[in-house]
Amino acid sequence: MTVKSRIALALAAIALTPLSQALGADYDPPIYVDQAPDYVPVEVGSGWYLRGDVGYAFSHPFEHKETVTGPLDSFTEESSLFTGSIGMGYHVNDYLRVELNGGILPTDKFGEHQKLAATCDGSTLEADILGNINSVPATQACDLSNNASNKGYSIMANGYVDLGTYVGITPYIGGGLGVAYNKYYKSTGARDCVEVSPNSSGTGGFICDDPAGYEGETDSEAKFNLAYSIGAGLSYRVTKNLSVDLGYEYFAVPNARYVAYDDGAFNIQKGIDYQTVKVGLRYDLW
Repeated sequence: MTVKSRIALALAAIALTPLSQALGADYDPPIYVDQAPDYVPVEVGSGWYLRGDVGYAFSHPFEHKETVTGPLDSFTEESSLFTGSIGMGYHVNDYLRVELNGGILPTDKFGEHQKLAATCDGSTLEADILGNINSVPATQACDLSNNASNKGYSIMANGYVDLGTYVGITPYIGGGLGVAYNKYYKSTGARDCVEVSPNSSGTGGFICDDPAGYEGETDSEAKFNLAYSIGAGLSYRVTKNLSVDLGYEYFAVPNARYVAYDDGAFNIQKGIDYQTVKVGLRYDLW
């Protein structure tokens, strides 16, 4: 082979190399790399919030008309006019909120006590002419008392309209509908019979026929009743998630019954309502 022929073959090989590479590339499948989607954080609890409040009922049905009939009489009262509730709410939009709350209503416990104003029946031990000791009927003076208590709980569905925010303060109005569990108890003519041991000779003493701590005549009722409320207030956002709330609420249970103390009488009345000043916190879950 001549030198010219060898040079021609080398040039032809060099010229065909890119073409062969291009033809080979046509048979390799293309490789695609999917781009990873951008991370989007999931917003948990958006629109929901927790709330709680405490209140004081400055107007209530437990206004006692006390009547003391003698120097040995006394009246006791252990009432609490504080209220409290916890619950969860949801911002429907920038102006409307809805809530579900459970709460404690004011309690009232009172009693009238009269020293040695009742007579307790029983027996004492006496010796007859033969020296035999026998039990004979007897009575003794004992304390008399009348007692009563009222308590209640509530579950309410409430709705509020926020009226815009001005210098960080948001006024609102609202109301609610739900049920209240009301319970009352009263006892009249309760007597505390005190037993006395016999003397050293085996006579005397006093054995109660009435049991110690006799409750007298009792009456009680525990019942669920329809309840409603209306209110208004102001809220202030302290941080992004936390708001403090100051409000007024009128709460009514028209069919609830309770015990009232009216000039010495323990009467059953119908219809409970309160006017309450409340302070609360709301925490937004976002």
